[in-house]
Amino acid sequence: MMVLRLGMIMLMVGLAVTGCGRKGALEAPNSTAETAVPSTNDPGAVKPVEAPAKPNKPFILDGLI
Repeated sequence: MMVLRLGMIMLMVGLAVTGCGRKGALEAPNSTAETAVPSTNDPGAVKPVEAPAKPNKPFILDGLI
């Protein structure tokens, strides 16, 4: 009975830990030469505005990943 209880506790802890992660939207992939870039000959083309880089805030458990 004690082994079953310990197993269930370990299972719940394992499930809780696997649910941890970074909160927020997925990060965009790095831009490559294959991405669509507006032509410089097109007068109506609007240059994309780059968002400022978000600082990386390390978390105490990041070393485990």
